[in-house]
Amino acid sequence: MRSCKLGPFQAEKLTSYPNALDGGRIFSGAVRVTWGQLTFVVLSVMLMAALWLFVTRTMTGTPMRALAMDRDAARLQGVNVERLIQTTFFIGSMLAGAAGVIYGLYYVQISFGPRSPPPCSAAFGNLPGTMVAGVAIGLVQSFSAGYVSSRWTEVIIFGLLIALLALRPTGLFGERVVERT
Repeated sequence: MRSCKLGPFQAEKLTSYPNALDGGRIFSGAVRVTWGQLTFVVLSVMLMAALWLFVTRTMTGTPMRALAMDRDAARLQGVNVERLIQTTFFIGSMLAGAAGVIYGLYYVQISFGPRSPPPCSAAFGNLPGTMVAGVAIGLVQSFSAGYVSSRWTEVIIFGLLIALLALRPTGLFGERVVERT
């Protein structure tokens, strides 16, 4: 058996994933949905709801929001900023891991290699805006690959991001905040 070492700009390496959710299809007119797709949508909504509840309703989420608004003021209120940043990165890593598992279960075969970074989701203002923007980005990726070309997908997404920020600088659902001096 031959081993293959891949450099940073060589071909992507493919890895197989178990096909755990190869179930039947749900038919509803022209829309075809599999049980796996429905499971992933429900699981994603549950993870997003859990994150939103965590950030808005817990004793850790309140300082997270304060830290996002003003680091110095949060520190003056007694927030352990370094510890909270570590917690935030831990939660983000867990959600990224969950997203990787969902992606792998859906596509069965994953590849890794050099890629361009995804659009910056922090530009959407707040957590619900970021969630809606994530769904919108997924839909734009699907439709642009199907109707335009997969080569233009990132151009379309970045163009929409720039247009959104030009029209709504505070984000998708962001509020205008008056800074007091």
